[in-house]
Amino acid sequence: MATLRGRTGRDEGRVGAPRVGVAPSAEEIAVAWAGGERLPALVQESFPTATRLSGDQLARRLGEGLDFEQLRAYQPGEPAARIDWRISARANEPVVRVHREPAQRQAHLIVDCGAAMRFGTRRRLKLSQALLAAHAFAAGALRQNLAVEIHGIGEQLCPGHHAAGPVTGQGAILQRLGELAEAAGETCEDAQPVDWPGLRQRLLQRLPAGSVVVVLSDCLSDTGPGRPIDWAPLAAAHHLIFVSVADRVELDMPDLGLVAFEAGSRARWLDTGNRRWREGFARRQHERLNTWRESAEALGAAFLALPADAEPADWLAEAPVALARAAGAPA
Repeated sequence: MATLRGRTGRDEGRVGAPRVGVAPSAEEIAVAWAGGERLPALVQESFPTATRLSGDQLARRLGEGLDFEQLRAYQPGEPAARIDWRISARANEPVVRVHREPAQRQAHLIVDCGAAMRFGTRRRLKLSQALLAAHAFAAGALRQNLAVEIHGIGEQLCPGHHAAGPVTGQGAILQRLGELAEAAGETCEDAQPVDWPGLRQRLLQRLPAGSVVVVLSDCLSDTGPGRPIDWAPLAAAHHLIFVSVADRVELDMPDLGLVAFEAGSRARWLDTGNRRWREGFARRQHERLNTWRESAEALGAAFLALPADAEPADWLAEAPVALARAAGAPA
């Protein structure tokens, strides 16, 4: 999608120029956390022993733990304490008991801080809305006892920031999201392209299977996360949630008169006063959004369309429907 810039016959400024800073206000963050704590489970599997205590979820690896997994023949070099002597006496050979280690699942919040997210015509920028949504999903993840890691991508943000590792405390998450908002607000407009293929490859290599991955970006933007099919390898091993943030003028173009749409160094002037053009534009944009939703859900991912000016209390009410639809439950 081309970048909308406000070169019109009536105005020489950028349409949707930031009226406020990138960082959401403390009041908005408080509302987002309160709503996020009421979100349904981000991971739909039912764990019979699930509590708010850490280490209550089963890891994929076998080792020391309290949850019995299987009996197998003793292998040379194993500790003798693992041998089940009673069963070994009946089997006439050493047999050991194997348990499954406890683990804590992870939620990875990917916040797109690229140029396409620095646009907004009402109340807040798309990036500010993405940060608010990150707060809400972080609250939901902590409520389900998931360790949370923040990934800010799109520019040279906080070197080494995503190497800090997942955390389980609200204070640490608030600090990291605050640092990300501060760093994003200080960067210049010469944003580097987002390396989505590289990001997906790194996530595939380092994330433990079964992690929750929340992608906060503009799925209709040329610099957005790409095509849903590009995420298929991650969707096969993890729980994906796409939150597509868009400004309303990017979906339903208002009458702005003569406007230049720019993509790179090229510009094209269009008359948005033409009602027929506006209706066709809105139809195509909504069709693209629906196609993205259907393709994402075909992968088993959740998809939530989030207007940049929507209040947390409003859009969080729609999140359970998206999560339930991805899990195959009736909405």
